[in-house]
Amino acid sequence: MAEILPHSGFIKDGEHILPIRVYYEDTDAGGIVYFANYLKFMERGRSDMLRLLEIEQGEMLKFQKPDDFKFVVSRTEVDYLKPAKLGDVVLVHTRLSKFGGASLMMEQDIWRSGERITKALVKAVALNKDDRPVRLPKEIVEKLKMVI
Repeated sequence: MAEILPHSGFIKDGEHILPIRVYYEDTDAGGIVYFANYLKFMERGRSDMLRLLEIEQGEMLKFQKPDDFKFVVSRTEVDYLKPAKLGDVVLVHTRLSKFGGASLMMEQDIWRSGERITKALVKAVALNKDDRPVRLPKEIVEKLKMVI
C-alpha cells in the first residue's frame, strides 16, 4: 500500500492555506479548542508554507552551509474572535506582510465555514548558529515573495 503523506495545504492568491481538523486532544473539557493550540495550528501553517516554498528548515538547522539560519518567533499578537470546536475543520491562512533584513512579519488568520475566528500578527527573526540575527539570503527572499 502506498504511503499517504500529510497535506501541506496550498498557496493561492499570495497566501498559504492549510486545512486542519480539530481533534479531541486540541480541546478543553468543554470541547472548545484550548487557546494555546491555535498557536500550534499557526506554527503548522508557517512550517508547511515554508515546505511548499522549498525552504527546508530541517536541512538549514544542520548549519552546513554558510548562509544557513533558523527562524525564531520573537513576537505574537493574537485575537481570539470565536471558538473552534471538536470536529471542526479550520483553515489557517498565512501571508507575509513585511520583510526586514533579518525578520518577517506574517499575518495569520484561522477561518471556519467562511468566518474568521482568530487573527494574529507573528514576527519571526532569522538567527545564525550562534543565535545572532542574520540577513535573509536573497534566494530565500525570492521564494518568500510568493506569499506577499
